[in-house]
Amino acid sequence: MKKLNLLLTALFFGLFISCSKDDKNSGGSSSVQSIAITANLTESYVGDNIIFTVKGDNATVLTSSAIIYVNTSALVSNSFMTTNVETLSVYAVYQLSSTVTLTSPTIQIPVQQCVNFNKKVLIEDYTGTWCQYCPRVAYAISQVKLQTNDAVPVAIHRGSDPYNFAAALSLESMIGLTGYPTGMLNRKAVWSYPEPSYISQPVNLTSGINPRIGLALNTSLSGNTANVEVNVKFGKNFTNLKLVVYALEDNLIYNQTNSTSYYGGVNPIVNFDFDDVLRGYLTTSILGDDITGSTNLNDVYSKSFTYAIPSGYVASNMHFVAFVVDSNGKALNVRNAGNTEIQTFEIQ
Repeated sequence: MKKLNLLLTALFFGLFISCSKDDKNSGGSSSVQSIAITANLTESYVGDNIIFTVKGDNATVLTSSAIIYVNTSALVSNSFMTTNVETLSVYAVYQLSSTVTLTSPTIQIPVQQCVNFNKKVLIEDYTGTWCQYCPRVAYAISQVKLQTNDAVPVAIHRGSDPYNFAAALSLESMIGLTGYPTGMLNRKAVWSYPEPSYISQPVNLTSGINPRIGLALNTSLSGNTANVEVNVKFGKNFTNLKLVVYALEDNLIYNQTNSTSYYGGVNPIVNFDFDDVLRGYLTTSILGDDITGSTNLNDVYSKSFTYAIPSGYVASNMHFVAFVVDSNGKALNVRNAGNTEIQTFEIQ
């Protein structure tokens, strides 16, 4: 009798373990009844890279094992680079077993023409004449300028400094500034330390995915009054954009504290020539003013500013920088202009 009970107990546990294993497998691909395909873009523009994801009706991700078809042609991966104005028909096929094949419903993705513009990078250098390590970033910026004409630097002086720009406090709060120097690229990305060893980081931001936003500035100078017209053209549909306009001054001469090996390692650097120094902003907020009206493909937004150049600034040394930021505060594209200049859009 004891042996019979042991046999029944073992049989019960064997059945329990077997059922448990089946339950564990119930969430896998073997329980998939149907599949669906989604894309990271519901509408696209020529030049976009569309990423597809395939999932089963039980939420299992099947992308790597499914075959994705775009206009009946199978892809070798789950991405597709658009090249023409058309409507893409996309579906996926998944081999569930040797006898069962699942096909997703077809999704349609319209591809529109877009406008590409020259891409520039904004470099905001949080610095100070008193800052012993700040020459490191100034030197790195000079090296970037040797490699590209598409870098737009802005020197934001802070602290006990004749060029201190107190209004930058809100910028420092936005980026969570922890010390000086700090180099920020397109407002949101930290330039890696030590910056002279990472010249490629800002240079690389002048290429790659096109911003599809173009800027053109028209500036004039009358005495100590500057007139700045900023035009923004949209190469695709946009929402929630802001415009920032800076006034910068060049040729400011002052001693620079230096504990680096750059600029000959001398301390201080006597009569250092400070350029691109932030002296004011023309928009209501240094964080940007809302771009209003239609911001769709080929629309143009224009805004005019009048800037009274303060006493003590040299009007002929002033120039202006305008850039557009998205809802996260990231600069999408930027343009620099002298104090008397007429620009057209840099369409590629």
